[in-house]
Amino acid sequence: MAQQTQIIRVAKRWPEMMEKFPTPESMANSNEQEVLTLWQGLGYYRRAKHLKKTAEMICEKFNGEVPSDVESLLKLPGVGKYTAGAIASIAFGNREPIVDGNVHRVLCRVSNHNDDHHSSAWTWNEAKSLVENCESPVVTNEGLMELGATVCTPKKPKCEDCPLQKQCLAFKHNTQLEIPTPKKRVLKQRKYHYSVVVECQNEIAIEKRSENGLWAGMWQVPTVESSKKLTEKQIATKLQLQNGMRQLGEFEHVLTHRIISFTVFSCQVNRDSRFSWLNREEVENLPLASAQRKVLAVHCSA
Repeated sequence: MAQQTQIIRVAKRWPEMMEKFPTPESMANSNEQEVLTLWQGLGYYRRAKHLKKTAEMICEKFNGEVPSDVESLLKLPGVGKYTAGAIASIAFGNREPIVDGNVHRVLCRVSNHNDDHHSSAWTWNEAKSLVENCESPVVTNEGLMELGATVCTPKKPKCEDCPLQKQCLAFKHNTQLEIPTPKKRVLKQRKYHYSVVVECQNEIAIEKRSENGLWAGMWQVPTVESSKKLTEKQIATKLQLQNGMRQLGEFEHVLTHRIISFTVFSCQVNRDSRFSWLNREEVENLPLASAQRKVLAVHCSA
């Protein structure tokens, strides 16, 4: 849950997830939509699907017990080298290395080694050497991650507070800000989503997104996606809406690699079999991406 997500968001959802799914078996026997519903707001929804499949595999292949060795952990969907090492060392106390961006930065600066790939063999070998020779792999791994997150930060490292200052070759040579090589800023792509709250009496049209790509398997009101701006006529044509639409508002939704400009419309129609039809409360209980909840909020306030 904490992969590529602010921990403050995870802290809110973690108790709810554990209450609903206290064991791998409980999640394995659940409906994927239940998992997606609890995952709302955490983003990268593919992780929720991986989590469900992981629970199923744990039950099928590992007798319902989370494996403790890296080799077995790597077989689980969505579990890579870093996550496997974290589980093996922190949960089970095994002498396994962990390398994330923070650990990579600390190790590179201490050795004055300029390597901009935190998945590099050099960094993993350094981390492995530390856990094999330390007193506690748990303390060592967590300490390295915390040091990188709070002291040995990318742009403004607090070298005066660093316990490794005397051993740090980057500090000695004043190369902290050059190591690792700063990433080039990637321009975010702009996309346009046109969401139409299609209403029939007291019900709203709803559709399920594709099982692949952005917000896979989540629900939304009828939406047209485009790489360029569209006219109302083009939107109506794509959604096969004959009645006039009314624009309600706009907002931007910022993701890691893109900025999505949302335009929200409403439209009154006769019931259309192309969509599922639910009342407002039923729609709110579906797994909706946070952007779609913003769409509904715009509709409510209009």
